[in-house]
Amino acid sequence: MSDGPPQSFAAILDDLCLSPVGRGRRYTNIELAQIVSSLGGDITDGYISHLRKGHRDNPTLQTIEYLAAALQVCPAVFVGGRRERLGDERPRQSFPAKLRRLFHAVHPPGRGPYTPEEAAKTISAEGKYGSISSSYIRELLNPPLDSLPNPRLKHLLGLASHFGLADDNGPQAAYFLDDDLAATIDTELDDYLALRNAGVIEFVTRMAEQAPQWSPQMRRQAVDAFMQAVESGGTTWAFPLRKDGAQ
Repeated sequence: MSDGPPQSFAAILDDLCLSPVGRGRRYTNIELAQIVSSLGGDITDGYISHLRKGHRDNPTLQTIEYLAAALQVCPAVFVGGRRERLGDERPRQSFPAKLRRLFHAVHPPGRGPYTPEEAAKTISAEGKYGSISSSYIRELLNPPLDSLPNPRLKHLLGLASHFGLADDNGPQAAYFLDDDLAATIDTELDDYLALRNAGVIEFVTRMAEQAPQWSPQMRRQAVDAFMQAVESGGTTWAFPLRKDGAQ
């Protein structure tokens, strides 16, 4: 990822058209629309022109998928992710499973998963990525059997932000558009879930909350207790210190 400000969708698309992958001449809007059509999509050259100029900035996932295929790049490139295309990448097919994974795994210690209502309220209240309804999130989680989900770019960014998929440049919606990256993040989530299910996350959270008031001796006791629990291989954890430092 770049250390500078993230490029807009318009800037990325325009750059891919002006300096295309694997060919020496630029794509015109008409030519790109024709390639999309040959792949089974329906994007007009006028709409491509609007996207390149930034007059339209919220394409659907299907549009992103077809543009990426036509330009021979990974769909994640449009949100600052991987450029190299690996085979036939179709993020719409894997999107529901990825979103369900985030709902299952990513939530604060000591409570259950976020509800679609909570996620929708947080994203909509922030307003940076527009609004989204809880009913639409439910549809994205479990789309009808005869259709694929088709969220818009701002939905991807809003959901990525809500679940903490971010770096210094903003939400990393590449998780939804890059199956290789998603596999890496899912492995990290597996490790996180193992720690949370064992009580480690809650243990460390409580340590962090109370540590500012502890003496050096109390901190040493906490570290010793933590290491003892790790070495024992136990499946449950207990927070051993009261505020007065007694066992």
